[in-house]
Amino acid sequence: MKELKIVFVPAQINKNTGSYRIWVDDYNKYFNQIGIDSKIVPLNLLSEKIVKESDVIILGKSMRNSLKSAYFSLKKVKNSLIVGAITPPRDFNIPFDFVMAGSLEECDSLSFHKNVILNAHIESLYHNSEIKTHKKTNVLKICYHGWTPHLYSFTCGLKNAIEKFNKDVQKVELHVITEYDKNTIQWDESFGRPNVDITFKKWKIENVKDDILECDIGICPGVYNLTNQDMIVNNTHGKFNTDYIMRYKNKTNNGRAIVFMQLGLPTIADFSPSNFHLFGDMQCGLVAHTEEGWYSALEYYSNYENRNMIAKNARDFIDEKYDPLVWAKRYYDNILKIKGN
Repeated sequence: MKELKIVFVPAQINKNTGSYRIWVDDYNKYFNQIGIDSKIVPLNLLSEKIVKESDVIILGKSMRNSLKSAYFSLKKVKNSLIVGAITPPRDFNIPFDFVMAGSLEECDSLSFHKNVILNAHIESLYHNSEIKTHKKTNVLKICYHGWTPHLYSFTCGLKNAIEKFNKDVQKVELHVITEYDKNTIQWDESFGRPNVDITFKKWKIENVKDDILECDIGICPGVYNLTNQDMIVNNTHGKFNTDYIMRYKNKTNNGRAIVFMQLGLPTIADFSPSNFHLFGDMQCGLVAHTEEGWYSALEYYSNYENRNMIAKNARDFIDEKYDPLVWAKRYYDNILKIKGN
């Protein structure tokens, strides 16, 4: 079978956007590194000539308003073209030849498509970095980085745990790195903002790596806790009154945790299913849901020797399981199978 010519088609080129940087720019780079003919062409520059010369076109994220028209326009130009889409909305019934998913949760949510390819959020921005060496410190710096709405899930026991730890064990400084600056983020106590010292930093590609490495541990909240709601216990709503009831996005993934693991920041992550693949044996990081769980994890990481041990284990795990070129080859092989069918 001849080598496939692949074109990534994003709505626009913007390395400050994770949906472009990770899913398009990085994987195009990985494809090139393993000898695959791949390039990036923004949607507004995509010509009929390029389409006819291509075997596979992968439509980027952030194209909600143009996905359907783009798909049918491409097939009209070349019916044999393989058209894929990167994590399209679940409520879009478009017959893509394949879709990309960033976690098992998302694989399930997109499983009505004929072909779903699982890929990992491995950022070249952090890949092969030296990991942080942890030392004893008087202030435990906790890092949150990622999409701003996840800040609002600090209500799941995390707010109280941070405040209690700050009062009883060690002073805490929370570093928040998001796409917005401090004045734009509407985050108050009702949305889980803890009453501790907080430093807000806008995510910038030039210095985000140093901003993260300034901290001692990373946290990945995102699950919304419904445990305190009054629910009748039956076959629909659990078996026991003490059951956990929670809510998370169908596109939940462990990408934020992988960044911390790449850089050597021990991580505490929520109960999103894909986090258990990373931290299920407690050797590479910890998961938490209740106030007591978050507090216990913070207490464990207050020991810098524990932080160094977990950081090394996590990096070893990433190096073994998350080589981007291995994932890129798997990605390409899955497309080849689709072409063969």
